[in-house]
Amino acid sequence: MNPNRTRLLLCSSSMEAGGSERQMLYLMQYLDRSRFDLSLYLLYPKGSLLEEVPEDVAVYSYWGDRSPPRWNWPGRIFADQVRHLTQHLRSHPVDLVYDRLFHMALIAGPAAKRTQTPRIATLVSPPNEDVVRSEKRWLAWKKRALRRSYLSAQGLLAVGSETAASAALFYNIPRERFRIVTSPIDVKRIESSAQMPWENSSLDLRCKQVIAIGRQSDEKGHRYLIEAMALYQKFVEQGDAPPVVVHLVGDGVLRKELESLTDSLGLRGSVLFHGVQANPYSLLAKSDLMVLPSLYEGLPNVVLEAMLCRVPVLATNTPGGAGELFRRTGLGQLVARCSATEIANAMRRRFSDPDPWLAPLEAARQYILENHSMDRWIGELSDLFESLRRRGSH
Repeated sequence: MNPNRTRLLLCSSSMEAGGSERQMLYLMQYLDRSRFDLSLYLLYPKGSLLEEVPEDVAVYSYWGDRSPPRWNWPGRIFADQVRHLTQHLRSHPVDLVYDRLFHMALIAGPAAKRTQTPRIATLVSPPNEDVVRSEKRWLAWKKRALRRSYLSAQGLLAVGSETAASAALFYNIPRERFRIVTSPIDVKRIESSAQMPWENSSLDLRCKQVIAIGRQSDEKGHRYLIEAMALYQKFVEQGDAPPVVVHLVGDGVLRKELESLTDSLGLRGSVLFHGVQANPYSLLAKSDLMVLPSLYEGLPNVVLEAMLCRVPVLATNTPGGAGELFRRTGLGQLVARCSATEIANAMRRRFSDPDPWLAPLEAARQYILENHSMDRWIGELSDLFESLRRRGSH
């Protein structure tokens, strides 16, 4: 092992096809091996991105050789996970730990503190939305534990200013502790993938193609898009709008519920479920509109990817994420959250008055190239990782 290289342990719950997991993969693929020695720690050794992890990255996991305990009680598995990662850091010392998402921060924070390992944590969503909505049990305890975890980190990153402001207020952490490091886009990979044919299903060229990409869970708001499609069908029947097919790419805990909603509204032929796709970009690039109906977001990669592919974007006006981006740049269209009616009306405007939707497409692509390049992101994080290593060695 080259002693001049920074030993970096990346920590993630899994390698499912989410935005944070994809960015973990980018680090493994693009960090300079003359400067970094990488390893990966997972809670669950699974996920569609796991097979893309480079061969020189050692992968460790908590559940890899474990089964759930016969007798369980609140906090038992969590305590054992912290203990396991602590033991791993003692037996496999590293210069720096990097984690994303609050589930992993709960575990990585105390483990890094116990072993006196410098750590960087990244927040990707406003916690007043993300943590509160997803953690119904032991919320007060988890909030205190997360505050301790983030306060103990040597570096705190956020994907946008609204996420940083929300975290500062929610956890009572000084705003200046947070550094904004925006999300990267793998331009070459996406543009190459976008040129490939879409082979999952045939496209009805008599219809406009609308796409939504993302995990099918409550905060992503897919039900509002499906309900909007039922309202939009009335415009079609009245001759006020062209027919549309909505493509839902992704999977999640709400998929069966969303399929049942689709059936109950008589939309089975107009709303198609494609599941997780290795290459969603071939369909994205052929779409006439991308819709992001989320209740909240950090900075959704799918919006940036649509902008790169010159696809008009309709998003909900979230405090952060696409709402924050489009309020500042005007490069996409916004509607109120949780409103199927506004989504349906905006879809009709997209096709009845296309100029406002098409005019900013080239500017949107240039914005991505200038502000979200992979080289810029990798360079910024590389310098940050090495600076923290140097600081920790003194």
